[in-house]
Amino acid sequence: MFAATTAHAEGLPNGAVLEFRRLYIKENGGGFQEPSTSDVLRMYLNQAHCVCAASGAGNEQEIEWELALNPQVTTGLGKPISLWVGTNCSDDIQRPMTCKQTGTIADIDMLAVSTARGSWNLADLINGTSTTSNCAGIDKATAWALVDTDGNGTPDYNLPKDVGSTSSPAVTVDTTPPPLPTDFKAQSAEGGVRLSWTLPTANMTDIKYFQALCADADGNPREGTATAPRYQTAGGLCGVNLVPVLEPSAIEGEGDLVTEMDLPEGLRTLDNAFLCGESTESTATGMLIDGLANGTSYKIVLLSVDYAGNFTGTYFDQEITPQPATDFWEDLHDRGSDVEGGFCLLAETYGTNSPLTNLLRAFRDETLGGGSLLTRAYYATLGKLGGLVHGSLALRIVAAIVLAPLVLVALLWHVLTLPGLLALVALGIAWRKRWLKLPRFAASAATSAPLVLAGVLLVPAVARAQGPAPYWDGEDAGGETAADDEDQVTWHAGLRVGPYMPDIDKQFGQSPGPYEDMFGGARYTPMLDVDRFLWHPMGQLGIGASIGYMQKTAKAWVEGSMPGDPERMRSPGDENTFRLIPLALTATYRFTYLDDEFGVPVVPYVRGGLAYYMWWVRTNGKTAGACWDGTHTQGCDSDPGRGASVGLVGSIGLAIRAERIDANAASSMKQSGILHAGFYGELSMAKVDGFGSDTKLSVGDTTWFAGVNFEF
Repeated sequence: MFAATTAHAEGLPNGAVLEFRRLYIKENGGGFQEPSTSDVLRMYLNQAHCVCAASGAGNEQEIEWELALNPQVTTGLGKPISLWVGTNCSDDIQRPMTCKQTGTIADIDMLAVSTARGSWNLADLINGTSTTSNCAGIDKATAWALVDTDGNGTPDYNLPKDVGSTSSPAVTVDTTPPPLPTDFKAQSAEGGVRLSWTLPTANMTDIKYFQALCADADGNPREGTATAPRYQTAGGLCGVNLVPVLEPSAIEGEGDLVTEMDLPEGLRTLDNAFLCGESTESTATGMLIDGLANGTSYKIVLLSVDYAGNFTGTYFDQEITPQPATDFWEDLHDRGSDVEGGFCLLAETYGTNSPLTNLLRAFRDETLGGGSLLTRAYYATLGKLGGLVHGSLALRIVAAIVLAPLVLVALLWHVLTLPGLLALVALGIAWRKRWLKLPRFAASAATSAPLVLAGVLLVPAVARAQGPAPYWDGEDAGGETAADDEDQVTWHAGLRVGPYMPDIDKQFGQSPGPYEDMFGGARYTPMLDVDRFLWHPMGQLGIGASIGYMQKTAKAWVEGSMPGDPERMRSPGDENTFRLIPLALTATYRFTYLDDEFGVPVVPYVRGGLAYYMWWVRTNGKTAGACWDGTHTQGCDSDPGRGASVGLVGSIGLAIRAERIDANAASSMKQSGILHAGFYGELSMAKVDGFGSDTKLSVGDTTWFAGVNFEF
């Protein structure tokens, strides 16, 4: 981590050179050791450690540096090495004014046998000879090793070493606190407080983190898991009774006024037990503090923290009280919606609280462990298909049959453990080999099946009669242009964009309804289409898939506000977001005959298939929930605001092959494998409501799209 530093002065006898080598610090209350990471060293060379070292308090007050001779030969001097701090210590005139000696190594020739360590107090290193800096505003410190080689009382051999490392990122002394933001705002949110600010214009790059501390009216910290501090105080590090200076910041509001004397001790001393929120983005302009209690007033301190753990703090001059709000998911339920969230395929198939589902949950939690790789893989894949079978007895029966082998394996694994399951499988294989023999014809069929399948896939299609030359080969004698062999086109990809507004309000029979009230009108939504063509009956017939993404964000409603009221109030501290990922598996037919045979570059098409649209509602960065009991109680048993709806999609459209615009570009496309490129537009209808289920959110739409496409 640390590069050796070599002296270049008058020199030592026998070609010996003095070097600084490894640096040692006291870490985690132990003895001297090399810093375990660059971050540990960075926070060792900060203001809090300097203050503790100046007070002689705590364990982490010093650094040690290993000194060595290179080559390891005796100098014959028998002189001591004096250890200094300060600036310009190699200058005989300035040394008495700018430097001071802090220690000694008895004999330089000891280093011909083994290395030795010099020790420096951190406060001496950082403050030097200053009596006014008090460990503040310093970004460099230098250790010195001096030798009086001729014994005249004046050192003539000097070796400086800047404290820190040359690793990337470089570590240096830093006792300068970062600047604070300005123009603070604090807005109540449901179970939290949303803070916002303006970043400072000077020295902004010195900010690394923002952290907040909270205390309720009784002086108690927030309940729940504490946030780890990214700052260091002298009091927390070594018990020095030095209360940090906190400047007040004015905020708009109607809370009780707060003075510095009103702050509980935990806030004034920045006790990390009171930490309640943070942002790890150095350019953040706000943060959400959550996990607070609605209806309880809180005093809040905000810290700006740098990479070394130095900080600047402020407290807000008013208390802020979190208030409940009504997000979109709650608003749906408040209006009487029967829509339910949820994805889990097993729970939907076998029942939420059935004995079989509970056994499978025990397998997940006890046998696999709730966070195992298999568990995460299930929820990322099969678990998300729960919405597909919800509300349909027929689909639940089909899913139960399909899942039966996996469920059996899971139950056997849970009961027998993994070694027992493997033993059972091995026993079954041995029994099968001993007693069951495949008929020869079956074995032969199993062997030849892959070859037959490969032959079917590789048999070329019957070639059509050769048409006129393609666009990129110029025009024929008759002036007609011709298409290339359409059988070559096997893939189609298109990117389209159009206005999209889920049919949620139509499901309520209202216009505007809860969705438009909350989020407004349509959002332009991108969609990607990919098709694989299998046949070419006067065009292109194949299967494909589509995927898209839509998101809308708005402030939630004030709790108790009336649905449908045009003057309905918003909660300024609460943001809720509706997100939709529309997925579809489709069949497509593109009528390319007009272009292939007559050079008319228009391609009508139709597409339709099965849709599976995943959606979720997030409030203040978390999945929304609506209490089953109809209240808005914190911590209630709630219906999660996420799920999926199945349905049908269909569209009719017209594509224009545009390669005639530029023959050179068309030729270049062909060489790269793209046979056609152009534009397309379509009318689209998506009926995605769980086939009319009242418990599924209706997220389809009838709209239009336009985009660009490629055939290859």
